[in-house]
Amino acid sequence: MKSFMEKRFSPFFVPSLRNDTLFYGVSVLCERIVSFLILPLLTKLIAQELYGVWSQMIITAGLISNVILMGFHTAVVRFLSGIENNRERSEIFHAMVAIVLFNSFIVITIAFFFAPPLSHLVFGDVRYSTFIPLLGILLVSDALFELVAAFLRARKSIQLVSFYYFIKATVKIGLLAMGILILRLELYQAITGIVGAQLILVLFIYVKDILRKMGLRISIIDIPWRKIMFFSLPLVPYSIVIWANNFVDRYFILHLLDITQVSIYAVAYSLAAIVGLFYSVLGYTLYPHLTRLWNTGDKIGTAETLHKATEYYLFCTIPVIALLANFGTPLVKIFTKNEYVSNWQVIFFLGAGIGSFGLYHLNIYIILLANKTLFNLKVSAVGLFVNVIFNTIFIPAIGILGAAIATFLSNGILAFWIIREGKKHISFVFPWRSTIKIVIATSLMILILLWIGRYVEIKNLGALIFVLALGTGIYGAIDLLNKNSFLLRLWRNI
Repeated sequence: MKSFMEKRFSPFFVPSLRNDTLFYGVSVLCERIVSFLILPLLTKLIAQELYGVWSQMIITAGLISNVILMGFHTAVVRFLSGIENNRERSEIFHAMVAIVLFNSFIVITIAFFFAPPLSHLVFGDVRYSTFIPLLGILLVSDALFELVAAFLRARKSIQLVSFYYFIKATVKIGLLAMGILILRLELYQAITGIVGAQLILVLFIYVKDILRKMGLRISIIDIPWRKIMFFSLPLVPYSIVIWANNFVDRYFILHLLDITQVSIYAVAYSLAAIVGLFYSVLGYTLYPHLTRLWNTGDKIGTAETLHKATEYYLFCTIPVIALLANFGTPLVKIFTKNEYVSNWQVIFFLGAGIGSFGLYHLNIYIILLANKTLFNLKVSAVGLFVNVIFNTIFIPAIGILGAAIATFLSNGILAFWIIREGKKHISFVFPWRSTIKIVIATSLMILILLWIGRYVEIKNLGALIFVLALGTGIYGAIDLLNKNSFLLRLWRNI
């Protein structure tokens, strides 16, 4: 029989958080699966250099869209979550929209007038200059989508947001596949269709879920600008630094090696990014609930919720990193051409680095709730500095493996520092005992799979799926033998 305290503070006992996490998790999982299935199309039907261009466009859009948003996509959740008056909500939101649209105009103008030098910076070659204006419009569409999604997130419409994210991803992938495979379009033409579809989706969401429900009201005078800007503006350099910490290695690889090495690294990163599924899903649904607990003064509940969330995160993440390290290379060989294959160490260090960033990502919410955004910038700047130093040293010496190691080291510093700082604001205790049990269970699973691997050769997708499913079953069985099983706890809370 569960005690009242266990039920009170278990994050998955809260129906809305549990349901939102499961729904959003399924949505993101489906999107990641479809994204990975599109990999053979891109790597086998377009030139390796163009795949590198596509990869660079995606990560660069992530950087500039954060600049355009000026931290408003986070500020919307922070400040509109507790406002019930439609007029006040509309005034604040549309004031932010106006600023984002103005920033978008500036970015697109720069993209059109300075395409050649920007092409050399982003793609390492002026031959791809025509992609720069398209990149400008792509990142604007991404920024606007994030802003309208943030509004729905602030209203705790997580399941609706999950649906829209899935639609956005499947439309992007579907148009790319149809354009290249069926219509035989060039990559530039296919991306143009994607950008147009994203803008239409943004307009649909705005009209259906925002404009019709709260109307269009614009005011500059009545907006609490000082409070909003003090919170959001530090997030702009912070988001730039965080983006750079995660993706600056691509630019080092591009300019120290070449764009084909970027494409190889991008494929390995796409595989390792599966680890990011867990913290992105959990963090996306967790933040509004932590905000509610914090705003009501329940710091004990905040700490316990974060503790439980961290346990579940590690339970899912550690075995996935181990499986990717051992079976990632066969997976890449099955889905792509040999030109894209990297060694297992690259996948392992990327997976471990992304996993470390997940710990940072979950714990950063406490720092945000304590309004210590400037401290976030300080920590992330140090992490970026370490990353740049390691990339500069390692990439010329050991190639893309050096970039993966640099990612792991810099993200490890971020995670350690931010967890330590968070303890100053809540009584958070890192689940070391649970982590040790998870590592032991993962090690046993890998040892059994390696023994089985002596008799099962992985040459096709069917054999790979069998081995991965078997590993999952073994890991689950080991956990169920534990008297404090994670799976049993999760089942009891459903």
